[in-house]
Amino acid sequence: MAKVKHLYFASGGGVDAAADNIVVPAGDLMSINATAATTCNVYFKNPRLLEGTDADSTKNYVELTYASGAFKTVVTSIAKAIADPYGAALLVVADDDNSVYVDSNVTACIISTADADTNPDN
Repeated sequence: MAKVKHLYFASGGGVDAAADNIVVPAGDLMSINATAATTCNVYFKNPRLLEGTDADSTKNYVELTYASGAFKTVVTSIAKAIADPYGAALLVVADDDNSVYVDSNVTACIISTADADTNPDN
């Protein structure tokens, strides 16, 4: 059975509230696109869409901040970490609380969920 990898992001808020952290199955990664010389958005499938609970929801994403011009290097590091069959099941992409990043060029992240309703029972 293949190992299921998950991507971990923490925005430095202490991991005690909804916008402070997110763990997403690597298979839910949809795309990564540069938004400026120092930022990119990492887009994921919205789990509420998969649940069928909110047809108006769109994508969840994390904005990564990195050294100017390092987009390709950062994306390559993420792709290699996901593809590594011997790597950890929980891949830390950006952990602002502990200053741990998948690539040394990454310096911060901001988590954005498309759905303001974070109640999983809805």
